[in-house]
Amino acid sequence: MLIVYMMYFFSDTPELLVVMSERKDGSMKVFEKRSVNEKNRQSFFCGIDVSSQNVFSAEIVHGNCVVTVSNSDQRFVRDADGIITKEKNIFLSVTVADCIPVYLYDPRKSIVGIMHCGWRSIVGGIVENGLNEVKRIGGKIGNVRIIFGPGICSQHFTVKEDVLENFLAYHRNMFFAHRSISIDLKGIMREQLIDLGVRSENIEDCGICTVESEKFFSYRRDKPSVIEAMIAGIGFR
Repeated sequence: MLIVYMMYFFSDTPELLVVMSERKDGSMKVFEKRSVNEKNRQSFFCGIDVSSQNVFSAEIVHGNCVVTVSNSDQRFVRDADGIITKEKNIFLSVTVADCIPVYLYDPRKSIVGIMHCGWRSIVGGIVENGLNEVKRIGGKIGNVRIIFGPGICSQHFTVKEDVLENFLAYHRNMFFAHRSISIDLKGIMREQLIDLGVRSENIEDCGICTVESEKFFSYRRDKPSVIEAMIAGIGFR
């Protein structure tokens, strides 16, 4: 298990549990190989001392919807790629396999959230929608802290012309080499966050590329017929 609660990442917030599974923990996709993956999920939650009854999971549709949840809501959040809460006894989760898990925390208002950020979600405005949801429930953007979890790096995220047009507004995060075009998705999100009012010193990157590390499933590297994915989550201890 990779615990993204190391050294300086949220190191002054022991009340938070910030985690991401590894390949050895098994696939965590909800609807793929359901019986096997459900056992993997149950084992993972048990290992981090989280009751599965308290776990909220975003459906993951590669969209831009971010939803605030409470203990009275359904645990499986349909049509969402991001979930936020300010209630205790809730553990928020998304699944990823090259897409970037983005953890957020407003320490003053005790708001936590997590977003599944693939390229479609990023250019579609999921970052802005997530921050707007934080504001809607009483948070302040200037207080929000962000961690980019393990995900695909710019070296391995190359696109063709049919996709390139989606990134023309982010030319500073485009790199041309060897007849290919690489896109820095984390760079784009950092730019978006700062433009929206997040302080640059409050944005951290774990620095891990899922394509380069065999510890993780990678859709782009492995090209599996059935998607296998990690689970990333955040909640109060």
